[in-house]
Amino acid sequence: MRVNISNKQLFSDVIQRMFPGFDLPEINGLTIDSRNVERGDIFLPLIGNNFDGHQFIAQAEASGASLAFIENPIGTSLSTKQVQSTKSFLYDLVREYRSQLAYPFIGITGSNGKTTTKDLLCHVLSDKMNVMRTEGNFNSTIGAPLSLLAFDTDSDIAVIEIGANHPGEIETICNIVQPNMGLITNIGEAHLAHFGSKNEIAKTKSALFTSLPSCGTAFVNLDDPFISKMNISCQRIEYSLNTTADYQGVWMDKTKQLQLNDTMVDLSVYPTSMSINSLAVYAVASELGCRIPSISSRLQSFQLPEGRGEVIQVQNYTVINDSYNANLDSARLGINNLMKISCSGRKITIIGDMLELGDKEEEYHHRLGRYLVDKKVDAVFAYGTLSQHVIHAMDGSKGFYQFYSDKNVLITDLKEYLQDGDVVYIKGSRGMKMEDVIEGLKS
Repeated sequence: MRVNISNKQLFSDVIQRMFPGFDLPEINGLTIDSRNVERGDIFLPLIGNNFDGHQFIAQAEASGASLAFIENPIGTSLSTKQVQSTKSFLYDLVREYRSQLAYPFIGITGSNGKTTTKDLLCHVLSDKMNVMRTEGNFNSTIGAPLSLLAFDTDSDIAVIEIGANHPGEIETICNIVQPNMGLITNIGEAHLAHFGSKNEIAKTKSALFTSLPSCGTAFVNLDDPFISKMNISCQRIEYSLNTTADYQGVWMDKTKQLQLNDTMVDLSVYPTSMSINSLAVYAVASELGCRIPSISSRLQSFQLPEGRGEVIQVQNYTVINDSYNANLDSARLGINNLMKISCSGRKITIIGDMLELGDKEEEYHHRLGRYLVDKKVDAVFAYGTLSQHVIHAMDGSKGFYQFYSDKNVLITDLKEYLQDGDVVYIKGSRGMKMEDVIEGLKS
């Protein structure tokens, strides 16, 4: 992870407050990975359970680092400054830097859709505002804080994606980032292996709302049974597709349009899950003073991030690339959307393992297999050790279903199987790299 330091003067002032009299060299960025060091960077070697970044000081120096903050004295000609803990130093540095940014911060978390919702919100707001945001997958207890060092003072709002793989991580990030507003997309079963239950996931995610100041704003998805019941001690703005709310949308399934008051927004090029994400963004943007025509236009002009449901035409068939990540909730939603698509060919699903499900991994893959049977998907190609349970659950059902231990063999068979007009839905956890299937189909 590396960030460019946008406001070098502000950064220098913060360092001077933390270390009065320290002679800060000329700097360009800050990185925690020696492989990403660029000339003039600060190298911050973190220490974890299985690694010590101090082992790569020489590599950082050779790549042109100008300074390293270190925990222990080390033999190097690189300029260094010793701190008690490099992680604690990063957190203290970001807190101090954040205190100098006067514009509001909105934090976005959730089990599914948080990156898409963040990007969509930034796209809508940027029509009239100067927006700062976390980039890519910088949403962890290190990545989210690190992102702030790239923020400038001359902005209107910041949108921060906040992720969690373990209990308590949302609270950790919020204590550093200090959001003024918060939005939780949904509560699902992502990273269930580390949480144990959806209740524990909801507890961790709810820390975003409890971290908000009394003058803050929580945007509440009433359609999620966990979020709707969360305790909130600041302003509460509710949105829903199913019940009365401050912002109530109506989803027209046949036309793929979202009705927002008297405005119809065409979402036909997106998966159905974009309806609730679009409503959430509509609520936030409206509360921030954006005009309805601007919001509607920007919602329709948004392009989905790669691997999050974008539609790709390959030869004479259609591919839905939902390969960025997977859990049972998001897989079922994607398959349901697939079966609603009108096409002249067949509905085909490519499934990779859903990871980090703990002791429920076999059960959830089996449930996914039964769901595929219930939805009458025409064909299922499954890859990965756990996906065997998907195929086992389909035993005796109609249609084609096959397990593959070799991704290349799967691609070869899939290319032979495909016909004009088919729609192919691709889903799997990040570690399965199911986007390889798309590249294989193109070759």
